[in-house]
Order: sequence, then C-alpha cells, then structure tokens
Amino acid sequence: MRKLLMLLMCALLTVGQLWAQNRTIHGTVLDENGKPIERASVVVKGTTKGTTTDAEGNFTLTNVAPTTKFIVISSLNFLSREINISNKNTIDVRLESKNDELNEVVVSTGIAKQKKSEYAGAVSSITQKNIEDRPVGSFDQLFQGQVPGLLALTQSGQPGNATNVIIRGTTSIAGGSTPLYIVDGIPVEASVFQGLNPNDFLTVDILKDAAAAALYGSRGSAGVIVITTKRGVAGKMRLSYNAQMGIKSKPEFGFRPMTTAELLKAQEDYGKIAGGGIAIPGWYYSPVNPRYATLTPAQQAAANQTLDSISKINTNWADYMFRNGPFSNHQLVLSGGAGKTRIYSSLELYNETGTTPRTDMKRVSLRNNVDYADDKLSFSLSSSLSYVRRNFQQSTVTNSTGNPFLAVNITTPYALVYKPDGTYATGVGTSFVGANQLDLTYWDRNYNDQLKAVLGTTTSYKIMKNVVASLTTGIDFRETQGTNYGSQLAFIRLTSTTPTGKAGFQSESLARFFQADVRPSINYSNIFRDKHKVSFGVYGEYLTQAVKSFSLTGYGIDPRTPNTPAAITQGNADNQLYANVGGGKSQNALTSGLAMGTYTLNDKYTVSGSFRYDGSSKLPSNNRWTSFYSVSGIWNIGKENFLMNTRWLNEWRLRASYGGSGDNDNFPSGYGDYGYFPTYAANGNYAGLTTLYVSNVGNPLLTWETTYQLNIGTDFSLFNKRLYGSIDVYDKRTKNLFVQKQLSAEAGGYSILVNGGVLQNKGIELDISYDVVKSKDFTWTINGKAAYNKNNVLSLGGLNSYTVGTSLVTVGKPLGSHFEVKWAGVDASSGAPLYYDLSGKITPVYSANNKVQEFGTWEAPWKGGFGTNLNYKNFGVSILFSWQQGATKVDNLEYFVENPVGFLSGGYNQSSSLNFWKKPGDIATTPSPLYSTNFSSKIIHDASFLRFRDLMITYKLPESTVQKIKFISKATFYVQGSNLFIWTHWRGMDPEAGPSNINLSEYPNPRALTAGLNVTF
Repeated sequence: MRKLLMLLMCALLTVGQLWAQNRTIHGTVLDENGKPIERASVVVKGTTKGTTTDAEGNFTLTNVAPTTKFIVISSLNFLSREINISNKNTIDVRLESKNDELNEVVVSTGIAKQKKSEYAGAVSSITQKNIEDRPVGSFDQLFQGQVPGLLALTQSGQPGNATNVIIRGTTSIAGGSTPLYIVDGIPVEASVFQGLNPNDFLTVDILKDAAAAALYGSRGSAGVIVITTKRGVAGKMRLSYNAQMGIKSKPEFGFRPMTTAELLKAQEDYGKIAGGGIAIPGWYYSPVNPRYATLTPAQQAAANQTLDSISKINTNWADYMFRNGPFSNHQLVLSGGAGKTRIYSSLELYNETGTTPRTDMKRVSLRNNVDYADDKLSFSLSSSLSYVRRNFQQSTVTNSTGNPFLAVNITTPYALVYKPDGTYATGVGTSFVGANQLDLTYWDRNYNDQLKAVLGTTTSYKIMKNVVASLTTGIDFRETQGTNYGSQLAFIRLTSTTPTGKAGFQSESLARFFQADVRPSINYSNIFRDKHKVSFGVYGEYLTQAVKSFSLTGYGIDPRTPNTPAAITQGNADNQLYANVGGGKSQNALTSGLAMGTYTLNDKYTVSGSFRYDGSSKLPSNNRWTSFYSVSGIWNIGKENFLMNTRWLNEWRLRASYGGSGDNDNFPSGYGDYGYFPTYAANGNYAGLTTLYVSNVGNPLLTWETTYQLNIGTDFSLFNKRLYGSIDVYDKRTKNLFVQKQLSAEAGGYSILVNGGVLQNKGIELDISYDVVKSKDFTWTINGKAAYNKNNVLSLGGLNSYTVGTSLVTVGKPLGSHFEVKWAGVDASSGAPLYYDLSGKITPVYSANNKVQEFGTWEAPWKGGFGTNLNYKNFGVSILFSWQQGATKVDNLEYFVENPVGFLSGGYNQSSSLNFWKKPGDIATTPSPLYSTNFSSKIIHDASFLRFRDLMITYKLPESTVQKIKFISKATFYVQGSNLFIWTHWRGMDPEAGPSNINLSEYPNPRALTAGLNVTF
C-alpha cells in the first residue's frame, strides 16, 4: 500500500511538473513597414490550437506544450511564416505582403481555387476595401474603372438598378453578353442583385479568358464574375457595427433648358419667320406680331400686361422634379470561431431615397456563413436571405410626358406649379406637362416587393492522403411581386376619353425564379520529388432553372378603396372594362461533365487543361451535346537562373491560354427555352373569327454560338516590388452567330434565327500600380487601368446586312455602328437643312436611302480608370476616376428641344443652346422654322466621359484611445463621395443613362455624399 501511494505521488508530481512547463507565448505581428497586422492567425503547427492578433498586432498564446517547436502565422494578403519558437516566450514577427497582382494565395474560379502563380488565365480582382461602404443598391455599379477590359454602364439612377456589364466586347448580335455570376460557388441570376449586400463580399474576381470560361462550358462565353463572401476567422467572437448615412442629389448637367426670357425671345423669333396665328405667348402677344397692330389700344395694353405677367414667372422645374434623397445603411456583424467551427453572420438595414419623388429602395438582408473542418471532413454553408422593396415612377425609360426627366426639360418655365388652392396646376395643353406629371406622381403608386434566397453548401471528405471527394449544392430563389396603381383622380384620367383610360387601373404581377445546382467532384493532388506538382479533378453538374410569371390588370378602381385588387370592377359589354390577364411558365436543364488538370515543374513551368461536355434542353436533341475545352501554360521566367541576380526584377511571369465556351445563358430574348420549336398563337382574326397562326417558325438545326479566345499575358513586379502589374492581349471570336434570315414570301415571309457568321473582339489590357512612397508611417500608391477593344463583324454567313435599333449589322463594322443620314449643317443663305448623299455631295433633299455608317458605335473602344491610395499613420485616402473614349449615342432629347417646327411652335420649352437660322448669313446649328426636322446624324454625339467616381477618406482611432474606451477593440470613421463630377461633351443629362445606343431621358445617376462609423467590440 505504501509503495502504491508513493507511486501515485510521483505520478502527480510528474504531471504537475509537465503542466508547469506549459508556457505562454507573447508576440507582435507587423507588416514589412512596421505596421501592426490585425486578426493575423497564430496557430501551433499541426493542431487547431491558436489565436488571433489584436488591433496593435499583439497576441497571447497560452498553454503551449513544451514539445511545441513551430507556430504558423498567416494573414490575408501576406505570405505565411513558420516560426521556430524553441525556448522563446516572446516573438516579434514581420510578414511580407503579397503583391496583389502576382502572389495572392488563390484565384477562385467558382469551381476550384488555384494559386495565382499557377493560374494562367486573365483575372482581375476587386478587394473588399474597394467594395465596402459604397452607397449602391446593386453591387455591379462598383465595377466601373476598376477592371481593365470591363465596360460597366449604369443605365439608370433608379435605386437598385443593375449595370450593363460587358467583358471584352459584345459577343453576340441577337443574344446577350451578360457575364455568368457565381456567389460562393453557386450560380445566381444575373442583373438581379438588389438582395445582395456588398459589405458581405470579400473579393470579386472577374475571369476574362478561356482558361476560366471553358470551365463553365456552354455558359462562359461572356466571362465569369466570381463573388467570394466573408467567412469567420479563428479567434474569439467579435461584434461589429457599421453605420453610414448621407444624401443623394442630382448631379450637374451639361444640358440646360431655356429660362422664360430666353423662351419668349425664341418664340418671337420663330413667329417673325413662320408667321401665322400660333398661340405661343412670345409671338402671340408680341408687338412685332402683325396681329398686334389690329388690336385696339385697350387690347394692346391687355396684351402687354399679359406678356409682362408671363415674363415674371420663371419656374425651375428641376426644383420640383428632383429632390435630395436621404441615405442610410446599418449593419451588425458577428464573426469568429473556436476549435473546428467558424461563423460569419450579418444583419443589414439599407434605405436609399431616390433623387426624384416616389423612388426609393429599402432592403433587409441576413447572411450566415458557417465553416467546419477536421482532419478528414470539411463543411461550409453560405446562406443569404433578403427582402427588398422598391418604389418607381410610372415612366423613366421612354420619352413620354409622364416621364419626369423629359417633363423637366420640355415644360415651359412660365407655367405654374400650383393653383391658389395648393393643388397642382393641371390642365390640357403643353404648358401643363410638368404639373400633370407631378399630379400623376402624387396619385399613382408603382412598386415591387422582392424576396431572394441564395443557399449553398460544400462538403468535402479526404478519402486518402491526396484524394478528396466533394459535393457542392445550391439554390437561388427569387420571387418579385409588382403593384401598379393608377388613380381615377389623376388629371390625365379625369380628362381621358376612353373607358379604361378614365376608369383607373390596378396591375398586379408575380415573377418567380428558381435555380438549383448539384456538383459532385473528386480531386487528386500530389507533389513528387519536391518539384513535380500534379492536380487533377473530375466533376459532374446538373443545373435546372424554372421560371413562372403571372400578371393581371383590372379597371374601374373606386378611389375610396385605392391600390387593391378588391376594387377592380368586373368588365362587361356595357362598361368595356375587361381585365387583361397574362403569364408564363418555363423550365430548362443542363447536364455536364468536366475534367481539369494542372502540372507544375519547379514552380517555373505550369501546364493546365480542361474538357467539358454539356447537354442543354434549350437546343434541339440532335445538337444539344457539345464539348468545350481549354489549354493554358505559364513560364515563371523570373525564377530562371539567368534572371535570379537581376536586382530590379522581382517577379516576371508569362502566360497563355486558348479555348472555347458557349452562350447558354445569353440566348436571344425572344427565343426562350424552346425557341427551336415552331409555336402558334390563337389570337388571330379572320372575318370576325378567332384563328390560329404561326408565331414562331422555329429552327431544328440551331446549335450553340461558340466563342474561342486566345490570350497572351504577362505579370511583373519591379524595383523592390514598387512597380507591378499585368498586360494582356487577346483575340476573341464568336462563331455560329445567331443571325436573322428572312424567308421567302412562299414560306410566309417570316424571319428565323440561323447559325451563320463570325464576330471578333481583339484588344489589349493594362493594369499597373506604383508605390511612390513606402515607409512605416506613409504609403502612397498610384494605379491605372486601361483597355482597348476592337469589335468587328467578320461574316454574316452570306446574309445581307440588317438593322438592329439605330445600327446596321454590317461585315467589316463593329456592332452598334449607327446607321443614319449624314448631317451637313444649315445653309447660311436660306436656312435649309443640308445632308450628304451617298456620293458625298451636299444636298437639301432628305432621303432615308442616304443612310451611312460613319458615326461610330455606342460601345467605347477605349475605357479604364485611374486613382491613388494614400495612408499616413491613422489617416487614409482613396480616389478613383473612370473614363471611356470613343463612344457615340443618339441624343433623342435633342430632337425635342432643338426643334422649332415640331416642339417650339407647339409650346414646349427648348434647349438654351438652340440656335436656329433667322436671316441670311446666319451661322446656325438648327434650320429655319420654315423647314421640318428629320432624324439625322445631327443628334448623334460623343458620349465619352471622365467621371470622378469615388472618394473615400478614413480615420482609424489610435490604439491608445481605444484602450481607454476599453469596450471596443477598434473604430474607424470615414466620409465618402460617389459620382462627384463628370467631364464630357455629351449634351444630354447623363451619357451613361439609357439603352446602350440611345438616350431617352432616363433617370440620371445621382451624386452621393455619406459619412460613417465602423466599430468592433
């Protein structure tokens, strides 16, 4: 018994001694300039035991076993270090920053992750510092100027509207050129991003060449945009709060409508030439009007008084059509993790008021990301749920008098806004356009409610040392309910003469989108003899989409029960208030197999390849299965012995790729899911009878439009990593283009889609940054991005040229090339309009047969951005400019506001730049009122611009101050401005607004000024 007690005491003493030998490691982690790195991971090698650094880069690692030899320290955008701690208890470590262009840990293709040093594709990344805290309702509005080769035009300032995004040029005539969007490995619906919170994004990778596009086979031809959201970081749970508030306002416009004095003078000048009894006040009451001489003195005095009274009214309609819109965004984030599980959760409340009445966007979004990993099993969950409400005007995309952005420019300034009783001064006639529009805004309602959910999971299991089996699944769901109420009490309905026009209406719509994706895979990776690195993966994928829509418009809405379908009056033969009902339902599926592999030798030479086989239900059964492939290679020439001792060269890499991809997600809008089938409609009419007729002929021979792309690029880092960047050149050709073929009269005179033709985009892209100053307390970096793209139709498959919008599709010309009669000016002797005929001779005769293509294209061949980043101690400043050069657009507004015959004489306001011919010898830009106005190249203008896109100024609270507050770990204050200024020759309201080729008085992009606070507890 005594021996047993002695043995137990010895054992306890030994354990106590071992426990006493466990130690605590203190340290500080800094960057190469001596600045602290916050939230760096400090982990005992080979275990999950670890901690993270605080705001000053300090860490404490407790209960470190005496046998521990190494700890691993890592942080995003820094090279990891393995530290031998031996018997040290205090460690100071400096991490070397990764050159963002060359050494980022991974590039996410949405299917797999790959070291950038081994990725041969052309990729541009937008990091979270250039995404966070920007006041936009759709994250694609942030792309402009940040990615070489990417055209981003925000075509409307309506809160939450998507941006027109094109990567390396338009790739289809009849179809679209919208990129494929991937969020955490899950494909999501394009151009519907109001429900996604960009403050949750970690990176956005824009994949531009075949190395990435071919991985997606039939869906990748327009490029791929991969969003990676934030994940929890190992360490204690942290709560952060971000509050941002500000104001949005209308920007300054190059266009200005006439004042009352200017308009009355223009009306008088018009009457001197055109004469007659036109009832526009500047001429009708003018003393130089021959009518004035026929009046009695009393009548002349009354005319003088009327004209004097009118001249004293000078309404600035912009004060009523525009407003300052408050903006706010509040977000709570809980993030962290212990052991094997990490979480990131965020809750956001977004509220943006538009710069014209009755427009806004409100969003509530919730994101939960969960990660688990042990030695064998890993699991990640990404989920996003949001509710969005958006309010709209009745019209902001057409030149109608209900559009406030047309009404503000054509309503006469001598018209009144309000009646004496305070109601809007509505009436019949052109002078009442503005008041009628405001009255419509007051009475009507137009909004939608959107519910969006994106859910994705990835489960991986290590079958053996070098083999991992994975399963990725995900869904993207959206349901949008729209409501549009037109009140009987609006003036335009009180004066309507049609049964449905004066009855008021209630429209309800429902659109549902569902997409599910399942992607199993097996991946093998290994390194042989420390120099042969091999990875290979086999994937399967099944993707299905289902859409459903329903719409109803009823009439006879009792204003005592507004904005409800319950108030709809049942239509009958007496009241003629028949409801309109519509809807649709469709589904498609895609099944795929993919194999991809990479081999790297000595970290110098890398060869990669992929092969994908896709089958889509959108194509006829004989043509729906097609293969796509890519091959690529890298030569890390900077690691060659003959360059190793070149001091000014830090890194230099050459890369090339070639492959093909399809356009499954960009089929022509009228094609739908079954466009190859002939379809029939049952709403024809013959002799009073309802008939069945062919609505679409269909084409059972259709196949994919396929885009093949060659890319050659180089990445470099010079002068101690002070100058770094990339240059890419490419040749991108789309074959089997969808083109319209006109059938003979014997075949019914229909036109059908056929495959025929080739479209080329070729160009060069540059992305260069230079660290002007790089010290402990002060860093200053300048950067520039530029791209040139030449678009050219190489073939139409033997078909003739045909018109699309304002352009003519012609071999040898870029898509979007304007097709119009060439304007030659105004005859100084007679005031007649002059044009060029096809032989180049000037003629006063207008003929549509003289249309030519000499006016450029809406898609700017040159585009890019430049900016700077400065950091001094706790202060930071970032500036971004964006630009495009060489684009032209049709300014449809000019047709209304520089048109004496059609609109000045009709009582509409005109542009302050109107200069019409008045007498022989005048050098004028607009013809005499004796001549009608025709569409010509006169209204095609340069849409190039330089935009001060973004300004961000930040101040980080010093650590000494934070420690005194105690309950917070860091705090950052910031002020931010967007769309601050624009320099352009464009004469309309906004060169970006509107469809790509023409401006129709759309919602201009607002200016934003905000301030915010980000606190972590």
